Amino acid sequence: MAKGLTAKQIGACSRRRIREQASGLRSKTVSLSQSMEFRLHMRWIKIFLIVVGSNWFFPASCSTGVILGAQIVAALDRRDVLKGDRLHSLFKVAAEPGESGQSFRALSYPVKEDSNVSFRMSGTSASFEKGGSAFSYRVIEDSGHEQLIELVETYKDGDNQIWSRYKATETEITPLSSRMFYFGYMFTAFPFAVVCALFLAFSARIVRRIYLDSKDVQKDS
Repeated sequence: MAKGLTAKQIGACSRRRIREQASGLRSKTVSLSQSMEFRLHMRWIKIFLIVVGSNWFFPASCSTGVILGAQIVAALDRRDVLKGDRLHSLFKVAAEPGESGQSFRALSYPVKEDSNVSFRMSGTSASFEKGGSAFSYRVIEDSGHEQLIELVETYKDGDNQIWSRYKATETEITPLSSRMFYFGYMFTAFPFAVVCALFLAFSARIVRRIYLDSKDVQKDS
């Protein structure tokens, strides 16, 4: 048979064998790569399950949940005047001139009508401390006649932080929104954080047990 083949046919057969061998080699390489990738994934899953199912995971996840939950509660408690929300009672505005040598003062809103002050700030930002609070403002926009201002009050003990945003002219204030972070938000978020932490902990323990049982079955087989 071989003697009856032409050189062209012999070359075609050789090329076909080379392609088949190369295809087989690629298949083995892909299979080996997939096997190594699967083992690596299983290793990380095992580590993850061990960590999540450990005894310290619950207090750690619960603490994290309380912190994140408090931030979520604070975001949900944001007040927007255009949406008909009522501003936080701690809403304040900046005014000039300041008191006791300060560049500005912070006044509770609504401001008393007899206050001889200007609500339009001469600078783009400033800050000062008074009592147990630190105040700072920044001018976000300035059209020449009207300014968009945000005043932030931060309690020195870390319990409260209040953001007041409004538009101001020389004599008028137009409140826009307010938001705050209050230490008590953590107590609001605590029950939800505990429930989520318990759910994750018990789910991880169940999955970990199933995983370990499957490993034992593989060893026995």
